[in-house]
Amino acid sequence: MVRDANKVKRVSFPKKNIANNDNFDNIIFTDECSVQLHDNKIVIYRERDSVAPVLPKPKHPLKVHVWAGISRRGTTSILVFENIMTSAFYINSILVSGLIPFINRLYPDTHRFQQDNDPKHTSNATKDFMKQHSINLWNKWPAESLDLNPIEMVWSMMKSRLSKKSQGQKKI
Repeated sequence: MVRDANKVKRVSFPKKNIANNDNFDNIIFTDECSVQLHDNKIVIYRERDSVAPVLPKPKHPLKVHVWAGISRRGTTSILVFENIMTSAFYINSILVSGLIPFINRLYPDTHRFQQDNDPKHTSNATKDFMKQHSINLWNKWPAESLDLNPIEMVWSMMKSRLSKKSQGQKKI
């Protein structure tokens, strides 16, 4: 549930952007998501009184995390990792390997970098790194607004396609 205060911000956010004629030309939308094979989200349709089938599930399904960014000028590299993301990992593996090369290649003049308010993204170490490397954080994103980030549609499509292909697979 979105809190009432954030509902107001979610409505005012697009209104302000429309009023400012913001076309998001230089914004890099980023996010990470987790992908798991056999995520136990299976829908089965059956007759009311029929017995539901028993389906085998792996005890420890394979899981990876994926980070990427999209913009009007192109996409970042897709970074896949298994370890838990910390602020140090975010800086050294995501920003250094994924974001900075993308900015240098496609946005040498100016950019706005969008990320959510995850503590790893907002830590002092991350903020200092961004400042030192001239990463222009676009921090106007309203809280509790994942669905406003266009990359969420990419994650949804990816998970849907992987779910269809993962039946019986043991590797991602």
